[in-house]
Amino acid sequence: MTTDVRRIDRPAPPRLYRDGKLTVLDKAPPPERAISLIVDGEELATIACSPVRVIALAIGFLRVEDIIQRAEDVALMEVCDEETVVKVRLAPTARAVPHDRKRILTSGCGRGVTFSLDVVPVEGGITVRPEQLMAWMEELLDKAAGYKEHGGTHTAGLFGTNGLELIVEDIGRHNTVDRIAGEALLADIDTMGKAILTSGRISSEMLVKASRLGCGIVASRTSPTELGVSLAIEANIALCGYVRRDQLRVFHDAGRLSL
Repeated sequence: MTTDVRRIDRPAPPRLYRDGKLTVLDKAPPPERAISLIVDGEELATIACSPVRVIALAIGFLRVEDIIQRAEDVALMEVCDEETVVKVRLAPTARAVPHDRKRILTSGCGRGVTFSLDVVPVEGGITVRPEQLMAWMEELLDKAAGYKEHGGTHTAGLFGTNGLELIVEDIGRHNTVDRIAGEALLADIDTMGKAILTSGRISSEMLVKASRLGCGIVASRTSPTELGVSLAIEANIALCGYVRRDQLRVFHDAGRLSL
């Protein structure tokens, strides 16, 4: 499938209108590309994303869709056509590619795609005080270099008992969890029992992805959806929203928050 998209290599900088005057700003909009993921010769998905470390994003997408479990499940990866195509050849240890399964258009930015909304129950893991989540959120936002440069991007981080372990950014909030999955596989970092904090809304597909990574705590700068809360209860995941410097909202604690 080929889609013709009009591309502007270097768009004009935005202009600020204030008090009847236009001023040229030096902050450019965040870059975006449509990445085609080709698995074993067939197109599996097209992902609208930030064009950085697309291999990690592709590996993470395959991980949270339960096609691979380890980096070794990928026999070969190739980035082509100016990083707009990622070709993957799976090892015999990988799961079958779900080309014939029903795709679900999610509510994520850029219309994310997933193949299932079944959560994986999470057992064990870290327990934290709400104040720790507040401090982690401040740290996450403070280190969001892409957002400071462009605006318009989402940030997510993986936190363990020793604090921040991974930080990623993307124009799509659901892509950030895929990126955590991919970067964790590439760096051999275990995600089980840890916490994911994000600047974006926690809807169903975000919660499902977190459950498949075994993360027992999910917290957001903004709100979860109603279905996201229901899935958190089903998956035994602590879910918090509107995390600020001095407050947060607990939608489900799952016994993981020291209240």
